[in-house]
Order: sequence, then C-alpha cells, then structure tokens
Amino acid sequence: MFIGLDLGTTNIKALLVDDSGRVLARTSKPISLHNLPGNGVEQDIEEIFTATIEALAGLGRKADVSCVQALGVSSQGGALLLFDDQGRPQGPVVSWMDGRGEAIGSAFTARVGSDWLVRHIGCDRSQVALGQLLRLKHEQPGLIERCRIAFVGDTIVGRLCGRAAHDATSLSLGMLYNPTLRRADRDVLDRLGIKESQLPDMLGVRQPAGGLLDAVARKTNLPAGIPVGPAVHDQYTAALGVGATAAGTVMFGAGTAWVLLAVDDELKRPVVSGAFTCTHVIDGLYGQIASMGNGGSAVSWAAKLMGLASAGVATVDAMIADAPAGSEGLIFWPLLAGYGGAGLADGVRGRLSGLQLNHGRSHVLRSVVEGLCLELGRYAMMLKDASVPVKRLLSCGGAAASGVMPQIVADVTGLEVACTTEPDTSALGAAMLARGMTRPEQPLTEISAAMAPSFRSWRAGAKAAFYKGLLGQYVDSMRPFATKKGPA
Repeated sequence: MFIGLDLGTTNIKALLVDDSGRVLARTSKPISLHNLPGNGVEQDIEEIFTATIEALAGLGRKADVSCVQALGVSSQGGALLLFDDQGRPQGPVVSWMDGRGEAIGSAFTARVGSDWLVRHIGCDRSQVALGQLLRLKHEQPGLIERCRIAFVGDTIVGRLCGRAAHDATSLSLGMLYNPTLRRADRDVLDRLGIKESQLPDMLGVRQPAGGLLDAVARKTNLPAGIPVGPAVHDQYTAALGVGATAAGTVMFGAGTAWVLLAVDDELKRPVVSGAFTCTHVIDGLYGQIASMGNGGSAVSWAAKLMGLASAGVATVDAMIADAPAGSEGLIFWPLLAGYGGAGLADGVRGRLSGLQLNHGRSHVLRSVVEGLCLELGRYAMMLKDASVPVKRLLSCGGAAASGVMPQIVADVTGLEVACTTEPDTSALGAAMLARGMTRPEQPLTEISAAMAPSFRSWRAGAKAAFYKGLLGQYVDSMRPFATKKGPA
C-alpha cells in the first residue's frame, strides 16, 4: 500500500491506495487563508503541519496502514517561507496567491526583459515567489540574504522525515529553476543576493528525502522509517495521476480556474505570457502550465446570480441541456478574474452579448459554459500554433463530473476528452510516486498506467462543425483586443 499526500492551498488531502491504484481510504482537512491589505494572502505553517498529521492519522482510523510502503508528497507551488539559522520561521507563509510582489516583479521584468527571464527560468514574468523575494529584499534589506529560503512542500517533508527537500517542478514554480540547465539559476540567485545553499535540497522525484520520523509515526500510526518523497508540484502530480505522460497529452484541470498542462518532448518557449515551462516528472518530457484564470468560478457566479447557488452538477447540467447549442445567439466572454485572457490587452473584461427577451436561465448558463469551452479552444489553438502537440485532453477537477461540458469541449476542439472519475488526482499522483520510490526498475509511465483511475470519454459529435464555426467567430471577435498576432 502507498500514501499520496496533497498539500493544497485550502485543503490537505491524503489517499491510501493499493498496487492497482484502488483507493482504500481518503481524508481531507481544511486550512485557512488570511487576506491582508494590499492584496496580501498568508498562511500558517503550524496549521498546515497540524492538518497534515490529522489527515495522515485519519487514514489509520479508516483502514489498516501497517503495510504502507512509502509516502509521496504533492504540494501547492510557490508558497514562500523564510527560516533563520536556528530553523525559526521569519514570518508566515506568503501564499502564491499574494499580490504584494506584483509591482516590484513587473519592474524587475521591465529591467531584465522577458526574453532574459524565459532563458533563465522558463517564464516571461517575475511573479509568484520571485516577486515576493524581490519585495522582501526591498522592504527588509538583508533579510533574505541571511535566511534559508523554503516553500510549503519541502518544509512539511522536512518535518515528516528530517530533510527539507523538493523537486525541480517545485523550484520551477518558485521561479528559481532553469529548465535548460536543470538546476537553480545562479544569475537569478545573484540578483537576489542569495546562494544555492540557502535553498531546499532538490531531488529526483523517485529519490526518498528520508524515512518517516518516529515521532510522526507515533502520531499517525504509520510505520516508522518508510520512505518519504520530496515535494512535487501538484499540477505535475495531477498530470501523473491522470496519465498525461506522453507528448501531445494535455491535462485540463477544470476547477475554480481552468489550467492546462501541455506535455511535450521538447523544451519550448512559453506559449502564452505567464505560462511556466519545466521538466516533467517523466524523464525526457517537458510541461507548459497555462492558467486561463477563469473556470468553474464563472459558472458559480452565473448560478449565484440566477438563484442557483446551491444547485448541484446534475441540476446545472439539466438546465444547460435544455438550451440549444449556441444558446440562441447568446455569447459569453469568460474574462471575470480582473484581467484579460492570454494574448489580450490589459483591461479586457467579461461580457454577455446578444441578450433578448426569449433568453432564460438555461440560455445564460449554457452560454457561460460555452464561453469557457471556446476560451479553452482558443488556448488549444495557441498551443498548436506554437508547435506544441495537442492530441488528447485529460480532464480532472469539479467540471470533469459534468455530463454536458466535456461534449462541448470535444466539439469545440475536435479532440478526445477523457474525464477522470477520481477527484483527488494530485494525491493519487503522489501515491504513484511513492510506489516509484519502492520500484526503481519500473518506469513511471508503467506505474501511472497500472494505477490509473477510470475515465469517461467524449469525442467530437454532430455539433462539431457548428462549434468549430463558433470558435472562429469567438477568436475573430477578440482580435481587436489582441496584443500580438495569432488566435489571441
């Protein structure tokens, strides 16, 4: 048996699985986000660790954990911590959602240039942890130079096994990793005034960070000494969990924000501004993570406006199915997150156009879902135009449970859409990595296939031609707002 631990932004989840990937027990513990003036978002590492212990201990109350062989760790990326030389935290966790580093990060990007950043960190913006480090360097001179730089994942790994360690994908989302050199980027570190020795140990995903500490074993009833893996970014563990392990597969995380992770066998320039390029957890592969910034939040917004806030997926699906394809001329731009979509000028906002008296709630709901699917289609076009292969979409997240949305995505993109029935794909991917630590001779692709969850699949249907035309109209309508050529 294996455990997959997912250190998410708002929940700590743990899965106990067998060799086939069958889930024997699962637990989840919420953790808090603390919003501060000036777009600050922080968390408490003690709360996160307590929730981790509770989640792991909860598995033992549901199943026999005495035969667990290893523990894999998935984590939110870019959530920053600083420690002094005595191991004492120098402030709370600065969340990857924290916006206080944006201004100084943008100034740094303007100074060094987007091309310089792409060459050094595989992203064209100095955002997330890099922006926060620049902010702290400015606000508290000398602080980061004398501290150990850490992230949530490696910190929790250190508390579980005694060695703070993470992998390349984690450091990449910390914006300190050079995917070409496959190491921390020394030029970026020099500009920050920090040394590589201040960073967590960076290990391969199949290299144990250490054995589970006796004190943790006593609190969780897990076997002491079992291998604990390094922290791996949750988008890449989810990609492993859904089987996005070959060039041309694109993981489509259909949660609050829709996120794409496109798998390639070549390292290419970020397709859209703000995308992260990095080595994949599978040797010889690379990934591009691009967030649409909008997703399930748009559907929730529309449902709430129409008095359907408590409606479940089945109810919303039934209402969407009541409206015809195209929503009788109702068009929605799903740009509600406060900034424009990829390739669009700043300030472009969402819109609902074509409203008439014959339109009802079903039309509005369907138009919102169609707008999201069209925006996803626009991103897929940008990937293809940049020679990133796009052959199949593998979907996870809340919207993957819909019986309507996947068909619209298949019709819009012309691609097969496979939706997993497993809700905790990041934790499942972490469990696959746990198995990988104990079976070094077995390729991760084989482990992923052997432990894969079940899927429901959709292919382009009778409405594909209609939606292909609608996608063309949607892309054309955005061209006046584009910042560059192409389907943006």
